[in-house]
Amino acid sequence: MVMHKTKSVLAFGAIAIALSGCGANPSSPSVPSTTSVASNVLQLAVGTANIAGTTGLNVVVTYRQPKGGYKPGDSGALVDSPTLTIPGTLPASQTVPKGNYDALSSVLAGPGGTDGGTAVMTSSSQNPGTATVTTFGQSGGAYGLGLEPFNAYGGANAPGPNNVGSPFQVAPYQVPLFDTTASDQNAFVPWGGPPAFNPLGNGQSVVGNSQLPPGSGGISLGLDVFAGVTPAVGTYSLAVSVPANTGASTQTATFALKAATVLGNATAATYTPDGNGGGSFNAAMPAQATEAYVEVVDIGPSAAKTVSCNGASAKSPVYYTLQTGTGGALTLGDAAGPTGTPSICTAAQNTKANAGAATGGDQFMVWTIGFDYPAFESSYPNSLGNPSPTIVGAAGSDDITISPMVCQMDTGGGTLGACPAGANPLSRMHNGFQVRSFTRHF
Repeated sequence: MVMHKTKSVLAFGAIAIALSGCGANPSSPSVPSTTSVASNVLQLAVGTANIAGTTGLNVVVTYRQPKGGYKPGDSGALVDSPTLTIPGTLPASQTVPKGNYDALSSVLAGPGGTDGGTAVMTSSSQNPGTATVTTFGQSGGAYGLGLEPFNAYGGANAPGPNNVGSPFQVAPYQVPLFDTTASDQNAFVPWGGPPAFNPLGNGQSVVGNSQLPPGSGGISLGLDVFAGVTPAVGTYSLAVSVPANTGASTQTATFALKAATVLGNATAATYTPDGNGGGSFNAAMPAQATEAYVEVVDIGPSAAKTVSCNGASAKSPVYYTLQTGTGGALTLGDAAGPTGTPSICTAAQNTKANAGAATGGDQFMVWTIGFDYPAFESSYPNSLGNPSPTIVGAAGSDDITISPMVCQMDTGGGTLGACPAGANPLSRMHNGFQVRSFTRHF
């Protein structure tokens, strides 16, 4: 989700970099007063993550401007450095993988530097000349929803002075993190799209829309899921440090996990097309989940040198999200694609888009994601303006379950078939999804 426009030229270690410290016109009674960085509201909750049948750690974070701030409920800072401490032990340290978020962050594959085998995920200093590899590096920070690679450029690893003040990328962290699988076909980038998330106000995908930065696929779902980390019972702690001209302002939040309850396995929702570009998804609620998303990613037709009727491709996927608290049939409209094009193009629609050359329907990947906490209610824009949305479920933990991915396509006449093997282009965070552009995120 793009933050209300607030630009700031950053000189790391030299000025305060906090949205809650933005100046306002004190003579205007309609403008909120300026508040200190220390007034920002930091929240932390954790739970288990059932990742396609394998247990990992789910972390939920909000870091927001307070009531009376410049933009109450928006992200607390343009740049910050998080340190997450767990009661267990992290996997072994990993080197920075190709296509990672920044040259000092190893978070895609696992802990970095000396973090491996300890209980702490750390960040690299924002000071110029920093060369220390850590888990979150310089790009990872705490935002309005989630730990994300949205920190502005700075330090020794910035590509140039013209990019100071731009975030490392616009896309949220991939799910899961700490993923050592060479090509994980269950991995995805957690963008929220229509109909559950409607940033344009017209029920259409944001892909290619000039109102948002290039590479935007929707609204960040703020999911931080760590594979290979055992969710131990005990106290978790998150410290967030914001650079300032006097050093740094640091806030800490803790969370006590009393029981490591794992939600039941999730199954990808099944799709029934209506023949016009939309259809219905039948979602089964995972055991113990109280709400769920059906995440759908359209990657266009499989044949080389063919186009999708809605422009979807492996390099420019189109995202849809359907939300439910009960399961059952969920409708994806016929025209939720970019600029009102078909949501999931059929073989007939793609054949027409390719000047009559026989073309299969779009390949689309489906996941069901179940939660036992108010994930949808605490997301943006649902919690916009709220500095401290409820993030803990009734069971006292934040547990998530994610189905294996299922990929299908219309092979003609409305008949669905499986996609070619290895169809998921999102696996292992392909470089094409690491778009760097100036924006601010929740």
